[in-house]
Amino acid sequence: MLLKPYITHHLKIMANKHNLLSRLSRIVEIFQLQGSNGLTFSEVNEKLKNSFVDEDYSVSLRTFQRDLKDIESSLKIKIVYDKTKRKYILTQKEHKNNSIDGQLFAIESLKMLDIAQDVSSNNSNFIFIDKRASSGLQNYSTIKEAICLKKHLEFSYQKFNEYKADSRKLIPLALKESKKRWYVVGFEIKDGRKLEVLKTFALDRIINCEATTPFNFSTKINIKDHFNDYIGVTTKPIDGFIDKVLVQFETSIQHGRYFSTLPLHHSQTTEVFNGKTLVSLNVIPTMELVAELLAHNHEIKILQPKKLVDFVKNMLNKNLKQYN
Repeated sequence: MLLKPYITHHLKIMANKHNLLSRLSRIVEIFQLQGSNGLTFSEVNEKLKNSFVDEDYSVSLRTFQRDLKDIESSLKIKIVYDKTKRKYILTQKEHKNNSIDGQLFAIESLKMLDIAQDVSSNNSNFIFIDKRASSGLQNYSTIKEAICLKKHLEFSYQKFNEYKADSRKLIPLALKESKKRWYVVGFEIKDGRKLEVLKTFALDRIINCEATTPFNFSTKINIKDHFNDYIGVTTKPIDGFIDKVLVQFETSIQHGRYFSTLPLHHSQTTEVFNGKTLVSLNVIPTMELVAELLAHNHEIKILQPKKLVDFVKNMLNKNLKQYN
């Protein structure tokens, strides 16, 4: 009989955390939509009150101010009171911060945690998720420990094209996300020797992960710069390419909007020319780039470089032969 009060108390704690996450997420969203105009506390509270039909997120001034501190400490987003306007505003300095990608990721993660709690509450009949395999994030804490404490990472790695997993030892340097998948980046140790090429290992293929012996690694490497000239995580160029090249393809104006909203690379530019959208990238061509381009089927036409055009033509001809 003593178990029931404990469970009830635990559920109340979970519900309170859920409400807090939902409220913080909603506060950030409200100020992002409001822009530089700002809002009074009463206006914010009214919007919180009317956020959802069945939930009232309105709070006291003291709780709201505590929420702003939580938002600043966890998301690095600063909402301050402007005495001149007599309103709370999202500071422009934070809008233009170089860490905007990190802020967006943190906000998205906060919203996803809110969604996850809705899904797991068993009360949600409006959220439908696909069946999914493990993302490998169950190994996150171990990999983080190995990176931060400079320990070797030892694990079994199961490649998609092999039946058996093989043992790996890594000097782990960073974690990288690409297309909703996570990778650990580092130098592999083989036969007691460090290989000189940075490698990536997908977390969802790592088995029995363990942080082991300490390592000494004094060389400074900018991981972000390492991937700067590539699409995704693949850094092995297609035969015939070594350096960055101008990759251009054309598509319809309508389909071009897809590339405007979801750029393939930070170097991407788009322009409308002769009734078409011209997309330009400065990258080192890899199979990951080719896969991205081929995913658009007949909607795009690669214009240059010629070596890439010929490479894709050859691939398409091989595909066609399979249907002869």
